[in-house]
Amino acid sequence: MEEQKAATRSIDEIGRIIIPKDICQTLGWGTGTKLEIAINDMTVKSIVAREVSSCCSLCRVQSEDLMKIEKGYICPECAAQVK
Repeated sequence: MEEQKAATRSIDEIGRIIIPKDICQTLGWGTGTKLEIAINDMTVKSIVAREVSSCCSLCRVQSEDLMKIEKGYICPECAAQVK
């Protein structure tokens, strides 16, 4: 397993932080990558960022209309079939 990278950054006046380029490259994130940011643990005040998939977790079809489900994303067509 690769050594974990860490960096310290400050939050700017409008709430942004910059993810260091080497971390983005390691994760395969580039300009325009969509990230979901969520609170991970209120006790230690930590967040988690994960890439938002652009394809359905079930049929793997690319879609802009994905709905978030527990551990992934689902397209409207698969959602209708599941119902």
